[in-house]
Amino acid sequence: MKIGYCGGRGGTFGFSSAAYAEILLFMRLPLCALLSLSLGLLPSCSGVSSAHGASATTVVCTTDDEKSLAIGDALDAYASGDLEVFADLHASGVRFYWGTREPAAAFGAAEWRSGIVTQQRLFKDIVLVDRQITTGRYPDGNTWTAVWCEWTGRNSVTDTRSKYLLHLSYKWDGDKVAEEYGFFDATRYQNELKAAGF
Repeated sequence: MKIGYCGGRGGTFGFSSAAYAEILLFMRLPLCALLSLSLGLLPSCSGVSSAHGASATTVVCTTDDEKSLAIGDALDAYASGDLEVFADLHASGVRFYWGTREPAAAFGAAEWRSGIVTQQRLFKDIVLVDRQITTGRYPDGNTWTAVWCEWTGRNSVTDTRSKYLLHLSYKWDGDKVAEEYGFFDATRYQNELKAAGF
């Protein structure tokens, strides 16, 4: 089964689901990938019509497109403590789904900002290690940007370094992010917040 096509600075290439699994294992992100696959947020395309073209179910992903670069810039700003860029990036009715696809569990920009401000009060020196960002337009017409990385931050209460494997998926509406899906160990994260008194 073909997962799809990914293109970056080095060109466009196809890869199988087995090769994709090996890449994820190499990147140490199997949990995020499994969650994403089970929720249908990663490409699960089939077939290539020929060596020179792709079938209608193929996703072409890029890493140096405008949307991938915008997400990269926003994540750089986030890591430095600047959240202002998100005001221009998020659509007016943006919804956040962290660890769920259930609409009832989604929340809006005000709650997101409050949560991130709390996070940045507890964690200092935030770094997104081995960050991979790719954007693709899917057969249903939706455009998604996906991020895989290891999130690290120094817990200001315990002075220890915390690490989380992180997968984010951003659904675009034109040039604005309409939905964000986040996958990480939310239970461990909540426990860290509670232990620190947040």
